[in-house]
Amino acid sequence: MMLPAPAQTTMSITMYGTEMFVDSATLAANEQTLYDSLLSEHSMLSSPYLVSDIQSPHIMKSQTADFYLLLFLCLILGLIRYTDTRYFMNLWKAFWNPTLANRQLKDQLQGSGLQNFLMNSFFAFAGGAYIYYVVKFFTPHSSGVIPPSLLIIMLIVGTGVIYIIKYAAVRFSGWAFRVEGITEHYLFNVFLINKVLSVSLLPFIIVLAFASHNVAHQVVILSFIAAGALMLNRYFRSWKVFGSFFQYSRFHFFMYLCASELLPLAVLMKLLVKGLMFY
Repeated sequence: MMLPAPAQTTMSITMYGTEMFVDSATLAANEQTLYDSLLSEHSMLSSPYLVSDIQSPHIMKSQTADFYLLLFLCLILGLIRYTDTRYFMNLWKAFWNPTLANRQLKDQLQGSGLQNFLMNSFFAFAGGAYIYYVVKFFTPHSSGVIPPSLLIIMLIVGTGVIYIIKYAAVRFSGWAFRVEGITEHYLFNVFLINKVLSVSLLPFIIVLAFASHNVAHQVVILSFIAAGALMLNRYFRSWKVFGSFFQYSRFHFFMYLCASELLPLAVLMKLLVKGLMFY
């Protein structure tokens, strides 16, 4: 029995006028040797250091609700500006000149019923959204079971309900103790500062909703300074109104601030933290 001859390939190269016999196994071995030499000489593969790169997963977070919320806030503000161009001018004059506000601008601002209602609603939206984004910044890894959109709605409604109850309680106290003029002036100052605060917080809310963590950190500090300055201004105006009642006891004025200002905010913060971190 004869064994088959080794497989050979005959290549005729006409242009050189010769024939070349190539062994396919030798050709494959030469190709592998050349390939190995290229890999060993490659600058990225010949390094003695081991380089490993772990790609972290990118989790997509939908911000559709945030976008529509901010769009709605801007639309409300634009609608108020469009319906009454003088309203904002009178609002800023009343803020920067309390004496002038008491005499001339108070009736003009209170006479704009639609604009006042829209601005008070705008404050509820802006206040609830600001509290949500600030607490979300400090608790980024939340595991709550309440959807963010529903949580924002709860905070907005909670802010509005708190100030409606406060308005009714102060009105009733003024009627019961026959100091309607003082309580009316106090409520005017409270809601005036609220309106200015809501407009001032809108740029911070937009940045906090979409900015990175490093940028949001600076924005949070600036927003705290702006909100704190406006709240101190409101407390100063409140002291001027109720100074005759609390001039002998600053402790009672402090208790009033805790009950009417700090306690409602603490309730909202508790609701938000439970909603974000409830397991």
